[in-house]
Amino acid sequence: MQTKQLSLSTARWIALTMYFTGLVTYPLVGVLVKLPPPASPDLLRVLPMILLAVGVADYIASLVIEGIVLAQAKRTKNPSGAATAAIITAACGESLAVFGLVLTFLGAGNWGMPLYALCFVHGVHLMIRWPGFERVASGETYDSEQ
Repeated sequence: MQTKQLSLSTARWIALTMYFTGLVTYPLVGVLVKLPPPASPDLLRVLPMILLAVGVADYIASLVIEGIVLAQAKRTKNPSGAATAAIITAACGESLAVFGLVLTFLGAGNWGMPLYALCFVHGVHLMIRWPGFERVASGETYDSEQ
């Protein structure tokens, strides 16, 4: 039985779709959806800072997870591991935009913008690191180790 492996090209489209959703669709939904009055002022004083801190921790965790998955893909000579790492990393990046949407729904839309910006930076950072994913997927790093 042959299993179909996820290609890095497919992973790129999945990642782009995630970032598009997080950076275009979520802000648009936040503007268009009319909600009841905002959450309590006490909640809106603390929650944005908590979600911003969690967002920064999410960014850092995504880099650690990416490194672990890519290292495992190199070690096991599994080119689809690069695609897996890309999708996991992009999902962590999109979650930053989800935090922004949550704050918008709670009535703190101005705090959503830093999280959307962090999502954008995360996506650009992923694009900058993309050649490393391609090296793992092509097996280039495997040949240099021998």
